[in-house]
Amino acid sequence: MDEKLVGVITRAEPPIWKIFVDGAANQKGSGIGLVLISPEGIIFEKSLRLAFSTTNNEAEYEVVLVGMSMVYSMGGKGVHMFSDSQLVVGQVTRTIEARDSRMKEYLTRVINLQSKFDSFTLSHVSRGGNAHVDSLATLATSLA
Repeated sequence: MDEKLVGVITRAEPPIWKIFVDGAANQKGSGIGLVLISPEGIIFEKSLRLAFSTTNNEAEYEVVLVGMSMVYSMGGKGVHMFSDSQLVVGQVTRTIEARDSRMKEYLTRVINLQSKFDSFTLSHVSRGGNAHVDSLATLATSLA
């Protein structure tokens, strides 16, 4: 090159929120537990009882949607989410096919919301690695 300056444009990755989620459904009701960690390290913990009946898998999808919505409403553009639901993680990452009509509906909602983020990943964690949010979800099922 003849000594001309060449500008380089790089796209910075968005600050990443971490979200740990779990859903629960039993005879007492359905609940979800979330722990959101902002890029600055601020921790938000939520235990929410669902006002409608769900299966366990539906509760797992509900909590994914709630977590994504919460971060989006706070202006977050990057998410790394963790769930112990092999089904939900597999369907969202496309390693498991969603066959049931309800699961297809939930998956479509997640994909639509996912498109609003610059960066989104959903990873599987063991139940032991998700014990805190499991407790929050179970607590929500026992609330009146």
